[in-house]
Amino acid sequence: MKKALFGLLVLAITSGAVLAQEAVDKTLAVVNGEPLMSSEYNKIAAPIIEQQRMAMPASEQTEAKLNELKNKILEEKVNQMLLIQEAKKSKIKIVKREIDEALLQVKKRFPTEAAFTEELKKEGLTQIQFEKKLEEQLMSMRFIEGVMKSKVKQPSEDDVKKFYDNVRKKMAGEKLGLAPQDEEVVAYVANLLKRMSAEQVRLRQIFVKCPKNSTPEELKAAQNRVANIKKELLKGQISFADLSEKYSEDNILKQRKGDMGLVVKGDLAKEIDGVVFNLNVGEWTKDAVKTDFGYHFLRVEEKKAASVFTFDDVKKDLGEVLYQQNMKKAYDVWIAELRAKASIKINQIW
Repeated sequence: MKKALFGLLVLAITSGAVLAQEAVDKTLAVVNGEPLMSSEYNKIAAPIIEQQRMAMPASEQTEAKLNELKNKILEEKVNQMLLIQEAKKSKIKIVKREIDEALLQVKKRFPTEAAFTEELKKEGLTQIQFEKKLEEQLMSMRFIEGVMKSKVKQPSEDDVKKFYDNVRKKMAGEKLGLAPQDEEVVAYVANLLKRMSAEQVRLRQIFVKCPKNSTPEELKAAQNRVANIKKELLKGQISFADLSEKYSEDNILKQRKGDMGLVVKGDLAKEIDGVVFNLNVGEWTKDAVKTDFGYHFLRVEEKKAASVFTFDDVKKDLGEVLYQQNMKKAYDVWIAELRAKASIKINQIW
């Protein structure tokens, strides 16, 4: 919740993406007499919309969904303005050291100090103005923390045990009949624990690109590259990691010398999955595995057997999840009460 509030400001200054400027700076909303202008809203909305576009398939990027996102961003910004106003009424104090630390974290997102300064200019802000915005964000976050502490108690062990039992049932495929919000959290935790306790291998890969729509010439060229890599592997003069750095055609893995990290059984293409979990540590596929994407030489660096966890193993983490869930519920009720008491006028609905 705190990240969401702080993120609205940080996204605006770290993205550099701005929606097309309108000829007239419109008043989109007024919160207790304080206007929200379209220019400020656009700075916040642009990076969020861009992230959403990158994450969603083009077929799902409908005008209706875009409008839904725009309205949600506007609603969150109104909430943010309301919280800052309430924090100021409560005379929340933020010391300069805290502002300096927050500013340092933002600056770390830029390659140089000059790049940060240039982005401030694009946003029409001086550093003093930006620091003032940071201070307001920190005030609202502290205000929320203080209110939530009085509204939300740590869950009891019985509460956590009930949550654990629901997670276990979800892992077993049982229907729980919970409220949608509760069901979503249980499902998320169940999937996480299922993955953590499943059989895993740490792989290193040498990848040769050859998609299934390759021409005969491209296929032959890829097969020649595969044959060359296989010869190098059989010689044993260069390590698998170094060969991956030299030959792999996946730029990200190439930089990591092919290290794919730990993967869970079922995560990979079935052609790969069926091979690597039968290899021992240190063994590699003597023949490249063919998938729709290309050819894969794979080496097992580490194996982790499936594990069994008990309530005692996870109760601390589950207790924190349950506490955060309860806090989210309490926050939603509280912010609705604040909005009901406030004077809020929305001039734009998409």
